[in-house]
Amino acid sequence: MPIYEYRCKKCGKVKEYLVLPGEEEPKYCDECGGELEKLPSFGVGFVFKGSGFYITDYKHKNYSKGGNGRKEHKEEKAAKEAKSD
Repeated sequence: MPIYEYRCKKCGKVKEYLVLPGEEEPKYCDECGGELEKLPSFGVGFVFKGSGFYITDYKHKNYSKGGNGRKEHKEEKAAKEAKSD
């Protein structure tokens, strides 16, 4: 998504605007009507906003024991079912 930051030369507020290809860039501030200047972009591909995403969020408990997680889980479940029969 082509999201750009613009700063108003009059009031100094910075806002993000979605500017799609072929659309005109915003020229004036929504709040005070002052002229907008486009701020430099540093080439960030995308930004995760929120509490975060961690590789450990969805790991199986056997993963750290050297097992492969799902296969061992199925084998453990089958063994428990066999014992209860």
